[in-house]
Amino acid sequence: TNAIELPYSNAKLEATNKLIKDIKRNAFGYRNFDNFKKRIYIALNSKKARTSFVLARA
Repeated sequence: TNAIELPYSNAKLEATNKLIKDIKRNAFGYRNFDNFKKRIYIALNSKKARTSFVLARA
């Protein structure tokens, strides 16, 4: 019912959580947590770069 009453959405957070879960699923385990964290940062930054590139072309 909150979705009807409030104008806020947590869609961006849910998308980020899905991205992290997909990385974890595809990784078959990293040797250490630092590699996992670096992969998340790379994925988030490349997503932002692609988005700004697409928006720039529109």
